[in-house]
Amino acid sequence: MKYLHTAALALTLSAAAAALAARGAQTQASTPATGPLQAQADALVGNKGEWTILAWSMDRNEPLFAINADSARVPASNNKVYSTVWAMGTLGPDYRFPTDLLIAGPVQNGTLRGNVVIRGSGDPAFGYPDWDKDVMASPRKMAAALQRIGVRVVEGGVVADPSIHDQQNFGPQWPLDTGNGASRYAPTVSGLPFNRNMLWIEIRGGTAFQRIPDVPEIPVINNVRAGGGRAFAVRKPDEDTIRLRGGVGGRGPYRFGVGAYEPAYLAGGAIRQALREAGIEVRGAVTVGKTPENAVVVHRHFSIPLHEIVHVTNRHSDNFFAEHLWKAAVAKSTGHGTYAGGGSASAAFFHDRAGVPWGQLWQADGSGLSAQNRTSANAMVRTLMYAHKAPWSAQFHESLAIAGDPEGTMKNMFNNTPAAGNLHAKTGFIRSVRSLSGFVKTAGGETVAFSFIYNGRNTSGSRGVQLALGNLLATYRR
Repeated sequence: MKYLHTAALALTLSAAAAALAARGAQTQASTPATGPLQAQADALVGNKGEWTILAWSMDRNEPLFAINADSARVPASNNKVYSTVWAMGTLGPDYRFPTDLLIAGPVQNGTLRGNVVIRGSGDPAFGYPDWDKDVMASPRKMAAALQRIGVRVVEGGVVADPSIHDQQNFGPQWPLDTGNGASRYAPTVSGLPFNRNMLWIEIRGGTAFQRIPDVPEIPVINNVRAGGGRAFAVRKPDEDTIRLRGGVGGRGPYRFGVGAYEPAYLAGGAIRQALREAGIEVRGAVTVGKTPENAVVVHRHFSIPLHEIVHVTNRHSDNFFAEHLWKAAVAKSTGHGTYAGGGSASAAFFHDRAGVPWGQLWQADGSGLSAQNRTSANAMVRTLMYAHKAPWSAQFHESLAIAGDPEGTMKNMFNNTPAAGNLHAKTGFIRSVRSLSGFVKTAGGETVAFSFIYNGRNTSGSRGVQLALGNLLATYRR
């Protein structure tokens, strides 16, 4: 399979972003720096050129303070606000991703004269261990459906179809430590995900290993030795071969997880494994391709509701879920979940629905890992206000981490301050970026949407400024 090279994709995205910026240059500043808390905010914020900041009273429909509110900055994981809002706005909070098992050929005397097909729609929760305690539970239900129609032998193999998405399975300009989707915190993205797109290698009672799921189409080179030491599993960024290195002592078990370069093999391998466990002989290999036109659906699996996925995405800043929600929104809007087409489709959605000015928002990916993402505080606040007024407002609010709450990314923020238990927001950080955007109730009872985004070297100091600004809002009384 051919993949669009990341550098080429970066050029495409940069050109599109520049075009949007040119259109945005004609937009007048929409958030003048005047408000009842402006002087106090100015005193708290140091190098103002490194910030974009806006706090907006939704009750009075006016700013409480603003600093460079129309200037676009890198948002880090605040980008997930756009991804989850776009998915809720286009797919709906109760949407469930379908994953289909199909047969491509006739069944004659118990033999399928063709292939089994597993076709995805980008469900990030398919085979996800937090919901399927046994990740093979859903593949086994699919195998049972094939048994019910009398299949005992599959003459062909298993075709894994991720084609609802493009073939770029990792975001543009992701940090080097993601290994193009090899890492656990940012595994690969696919139209046919399975078990977070992680291949697990398990060693028990020696140095022999097994793959989970059983998918020999992903090569594993085992150089693990007995006799202590630290074993680990790695792959190079641009290939699927996994290498086991180091040493193991005792009987184990030892488990190592690596994000698969072509993750569709995992779902295909899981289906073949489930079929064989059910006593169905599968004679062919797992391949990645498109569903034939004559294929017939045998079983359809539905995911958990989208609002549950959104909750995990925002509350715990889950990169894997965010990428899949974003690509699902791209696919719904354009017909194909592509990185190259997502930025302009996202900008158009938020311009039309939330009034975000052209040039103030660019999504290069869904999670915020890419350094090519851009947003202004004004764009973010407009989006938060759109979400606040949407029919799914309560579900969106509940997805945000709560200040000082142990469940979520703000468990160590705002503890024992006026904002604790009140302010709820999306956090964000990558190198040289700290961001915080969400909602807070003032002491006077006003609901405020805010966005504080910093790009610069003093990231530890910037987080302190964000805490101070949040408490400034929480204690404000008109």
